[in-house]
Amino acid sequence: MKLNTILKYSLVLGLPAFSMVSCVSSGDNPGIEYAPNMYISQAYEPFSQDKYFDNNPYGMTMRLPVKGTVARGQATFYYPIANTGEGYAASAAYTSWVPATKENVAEGERLYNIYCWHCHGKGGKNDGPIFKSKKLPAPSWPNYQGDYIKNLPEGTAYHTITYGKGLMGSHAFMLNPEERWKVIKYVKLLAYGDAFQYTSGNSTTDTLAVIPAVISEEIVTNN
Repeated sequence: MKLNTILKYSLVLGLPAFSMVSCVSSGDNPGIEYAPNMYISQAYEPFSQDKYFDNNPYGMTMRLPVKGTVARGQATFYYPIANTGEGYAASAAYTSWVPATKENVAEGERLYNIYCWHCHGKGGKNDGPIFKSKKLPAPSWPNYQGDYIKNLPEGTAYHTITYGKGLMGSHAFMLNPEERWKVIKYVKLLAYGDAFQYTSGNSTTDTLAVIPAVISEEIVTNN
């Protein structure tokens, strides 16, 4: 048999066999690829685990940020008050940087009707289906229209939404900081009714200046 004929048959039989082998994959290995185009990351994935990273929590390749770190662009959302008795008392000094515009209050109503009404009711009378069913006891204060909510500092309400209080758990994972303020504005509207005063503009207030220094040492990074 001539050499050319041998090469010809080798190519005819070899190429299909090579193609079939290259298509076989196992696990994370896709087999032989002609041009993977960076589909396969050569870098470690952030939440992947490796036995060589024992100095990281759970062996993750991604390190946790240094305590007290504030992510870029999140300085406005920074909340330095600790979840302690002293922190709860001091939260009264924390003031809102979200103005009570009609747009913000309307958004607060929308969020309230998603995350709050099932306990506190549509009108803030603590007559939501959860309290009505007696699955959880209603608060000692009867409704939002009473003196308790009217006199409750907005900062304390923000602290309660962030950390939770009593049987109410934290809503921080459901409401971002700006949304919490908007819900609070709507709660105050329910409390004061026609006496509620809207504000205009989009100005914000630097609230960090009013936080007592005694509680600023304990930093909250996941709020």
